[in-house]
Amino acid sequence: MLLHGLGASMEDLAGMADMVDPESRFRWLFPNAPVRPVHVNGDRPMRAWYDVYGFDGQSAEDTEGLQDMASRLGALLDHEAGSGPAVILGGFSQGGAMSLYTALHAGYAARAVLALSAYLPLRARVPAATPESPPVFWAHGQQDAVLPISYMEIARQLLAASGYAVSTHRYPMGHTLCEDELLDLRSFLYTLD
Repeated sequence: MLLHGLGASMEDLAGMADMVDPESRFRWLFPNAPVRPVHVNGDRPMRAWYDVYGFDGQSAEDTEGLQDMASRLGALLDHEAGSGPAVILGGFSQGGAMSLYTALHAGYAARAVLALSAYLPLRARVPAATPESPPVFWAHGQQDAVLPISYMEIARQLLAASGYAVSTHRYPMGHTLCEDELLDLRSFLYTLD
């Protein structure tokens, strides 16, 4: 399951499946976030997994919104997965942050977490990893002006210190996706298959 970024929609990521998984080894889900007012954007309504108060790493975080959406996504994942294999949970930007929260804080048993140009929500409270904790694939643009690459470095240090397996990948790009990133993502996913 891949979650889109703030203000985007499922259509933004749906085209990735063919490039990342040309052999169709996985079933892909691309849900839409609900439309809600977003504080950082002047309370303008847009698709968002939770409210955002700032991107500086010091702003308050919408803990209640994260918890609510993690519960909804967990129910959707349980319904879609049934008794099948564990789901890989990931996303771009806010979608990647939501995926990290759902797998790490809400305890959803994901097979892996994909954080694409994302950030780690509630980074002051990273739970300790368990033997069942998913590995994390984190890709980020070196010129990302929306979520600086330092967010990936901080998250890598915090996650590793808490016992998570994290692989980080840097690309010469801004707040976007690139072909090399998607090819690296394919390699990572196929090691899980």
